[in-house]
Amino acid sequence: MLITLVAILCNGALCLEKVVTNSEQSGITMSACETNAQTGIADWLSHGPYSQWKLKGYKCVIGPYTPKRAA
Repeated sequence: MLITLVAILCNGALCLEKVVTNSEQSGITMSACETNAQTGIADWLSHGPYSQWKLKGYKCVIGPYTPKRAA
């Protein structure tokens, strides 16, 4: 079963969704996604282009996920 971790990021009034990883890339499970998502997102944010953005929320989704343009 494919699991996708999605971060909801905001920079001022602009918010967007970004796929952080999925189970095909990292082998995450739904329970690992739900319990360890914040740690994984913090690491992802610190090493990527969204390091100045604030994490508003996240979700663990079953199956593939296409981010919305604005969250």
